[in-house]
Amino acid sequence: MLDTSILKSLLNYEFYEQNKGKLNRKLFADEIRSLYTVLIGAHETFQHDLTSKELLKIWETENPVSTRAEKAEIEDVLSLVDMEEEYNPDVASDVISKLWQRDVGKQIATIGLEISEGSSYAIQKAQELLEQYSGGFVEDEFGPNTTQDIDELKLDMDNTNRAKFNIETLSRRVYGIQRTEFGIIFAISNAGKTAFVVSLCLAPGGFVDQGHKVVILGNEESTRRTVARAYSAATGLTKEQVLEDTEKAKVIYHARTRGLIEYIDTQEWDLDKIERYIKKEEASIVFIDQADKVTIGGSFNASHERLREVYRRIREVAKRQNCAIFGVSQASAEAEGKTRLSFTMMEGSKIGKASEADLIIGIGKTEVEPDDEIRHLTISKNKISGWHGTIATKIHPQISRYTE
Repeated sequence: MLDTSILKSLLNYEFYEQNKGKLNRKLFADEIRSLYTVLIGAHETFQHDLTSKELLKIWETENPVSTRAEKAEIEDVLSLVDMEEEYNPDVASDVISKLWQRDVGKQIATIGLEISEGSSYAIQKAQELLEQYSGGFVEDEFGPNTTQDIDELKLDMDNTNRAKFNIETLSRRVYGIQRTEFGIIFAISNAGKTAFVVSLCLAPGGFVDQGHKVVILGNEESTRRTVARAYSAATGLTKEQVLEDTEKAKVIYHARTRGLIEYIDTQEWDLDKIERYIKKEEASIVFIDQADKVTIGGSFNASHERLREVYRRIREVAKRQNCAIFGVSQASAEAEGKTRLSFTMMEGSKIGKASEADLIIGIGKTEVEPDDEIRHLTISKNKISGWHGTIATKIHPQISRYTE
């Protein structure tokens, strides 16, 4: 526990600023905790050195109903503070750092017990905690500030670093997506969501043609069906033509894909396992179909709260694994027969899911002509280029491709 000598050092505002990132109430002895709480509030308000008398007066102001005994105890503690010799700032900082490390170790040990009891959510907590302190308990726990070097920033600003959409009208408006970004694709059933995914990946000029490693995760229908559609998208052959000459189809397909695309069923996987797989495959672009069905730990009061947390954590996976992720989602009944689908028409959460995305594409179709091959791509959220609107495209269901 930190003692009155450390509290005396913390009266110095500069010392407090240098060490506040490693301080919390639990590090102090019981009789000091209330004074520590008052001290940090005073430093954040006044931003200058404090005396023990000033700290006492602030404590009295913030505890107007304290008993005579409580006040006497605080006065006794501050008397000890006044009598203490100040530690050398380097020594005091080292003491704080050692106790902080010990506290983090206790947190990790507690989470380890939760994991041993079968809590999948605890694994996520452990991962977040370890990443937070991945620097190895060094003095600067925050890492470097964001660069202000425009020569470095231009790499983010330059479209050539993005995976380009192979629908020309769409790419003129948005161009594409890049690593760490999170997009959502949604539509009603049988509108062509899977065809859109494999078309973006494998139709001419798609992500695979551009040399990006793609992973398609399926936690709804079997990805064997997705692979069958992917054969048509990559080769331009219908299902009948593929079956008629499978050797020809294999040669074309493997020549096009070059080992840059993988598919796997993830129906029983939670998000932790999904992330480990993404890391193993070193994917640059990931599609999760359907993202709403991804399992995460934790307790939620309502389904929309769970969905928002699912999408928040998927976005964090994109950042940690340095990849772009698309979550494929279902539209609500409100979208039936609509050509323009706003993100408010997503199933389950009208705002929560959308708030986590950089880009949202709704695929709309008319119900007047059920066999109509026109599909309307509505960009209702776009933090990439800022453009919002609807683009008309055509789906070729026989070969699972989208074109102008």
